[in-house]
Amino acid sequence: MNQKRSGHLARRRAIIQGIPGFWARAILNHPQLSAVIGDQDTDMLSYMTNLEVEELGRPKYRCRLMFYFGSNPYFHNDVIVKEYHLSIGGYRETRCTPVQWFWDYERGAASRRRDPSGLNFFNWLCDPSCPGSNRIAGIIIEDLWPNPLQYYPRLEGGAWE
Repeated sequence: MNQKRSGHLARRRAIIQGIPGFWARAILNHPQLSAVIGDQDTDMLSYMTNLEVEELGRPKYRCRLMFYFGSNPYFHNDVIVKEYHLSIGGYRETRCTPVQWFWDYERGAASRRRDPSGLNFFNWLCDPSCPGSNRIAGIIIEDLWPNPLQYYPRLEGGAWE
């Protein structure tokens, strides 16, 4: 099945790469993800250039989420990778790329976050111990990634929303 989908995903990837801010807008428009998005999340997402979800092994037993970023004021990373294992209890994070903060940002990172212990997209992306992490992963893997166009603004009257 993965081999059959690979051609479709490659074509989709090429099209999406030509739409600046596609994944950020899809995330911001997703009804469940938008509930955990704050101003800081919106700014951070504006630097996101791509999103990839890769199934490892058998479908959906292990997944790798890869978030690609351009130059930004938060961290040095070009890519942040989060790996999840799916079990009867849901998704469980097994690996996360350590965030390489800019020194001046890291010093005040906790005070800049809405709630450093709460669930928001920024905390989820950068903190492997973030509460509710499995919920966001499940939404991205099962809903956003398979059909992102439903969350991207559509043409109305010949102009983008």
